[in-house]
Amino acid sequence: MRYFSVESLKGDEAGHWTGSYRARHRWHISGVECPRFGVWAGMDAFPSVDLSEVAEPALSEWKGPMSLPEYKRLTALVRPFVPPELPLYAGCTFGPMVGTAQGKFGPVTCWPSWEVVLREDAVELLKVEGLKGVIAVRMELKSRRSTMPALYELEARPLAKLHPDCIGEFKTPACDICGRPESFDLPPKRWLLRSTVPEGLDVFGVEGACLHVVSERFIETVQRLGPSDVRYQELPVG
Repeated sequence: MRYFSVESLKGDEAGHWTGSYRARHRWHISGVECPRFGVWAGMDAFPSVDLSEVAEPALSEWKGPMSLPEYKRLTALVRPFVPPELPLYAGCTFGPMVGTAQGKFGPVTCWPSWEVVLREDAVELLKVEGLKGVIAVRMELKSRRSTMPALYELEARPLAKLHPDCIGEFKTPACDICGRPESFDLPPKRWLLRSTVPEGLDVFGVEGACLHVVSERFIETVQRLGPSDVRYQELPVG
């Protein structure tokens, strides 16, 4: 099986579609101020995680970084609702995206670069074809167009890892004070660590990187619905 990351178009590449949206996830954990590393926040998004049973207004407020004790309090409240295999760090967002949309969308949209959105017919086709690992959560978007099809955010759970040889030595170590994980700059040339690739899944994410990885089967399926304003960069497995 071959795998590819879903990428935004480059600035000089012309697109086919006019669709755009402005939206935020319903809940989030704000950034935290660590006494060692300063202010930081990750970018993991888990739209399938429902926090409606957590009676905590701070999870719905978009504000500046919080103190370490407050951060630990909020993560303790949220942890029971997040699958144990998923990371839970400052900056994590949860629930459906809520906002507005305009224009016409292709089968797959990647904008901004860390978010991937599917048109409703793409979600339906992926399900009919039996692809695995497709977690698509309907976005709550208002639009002036009554005929706009529903849009779904594609969740990419960080189950795989990049190969250590492509990351190199330029890494920030993990922090035993705030729990910040080891971090690194995304290398231009990258490949997946074979032992971590989830067998049989057509969609997954990469630990420490904001990447949506899809199989060649995923690409072949959505391309039946016409062009999408995205690029697919192959991620070799080694």
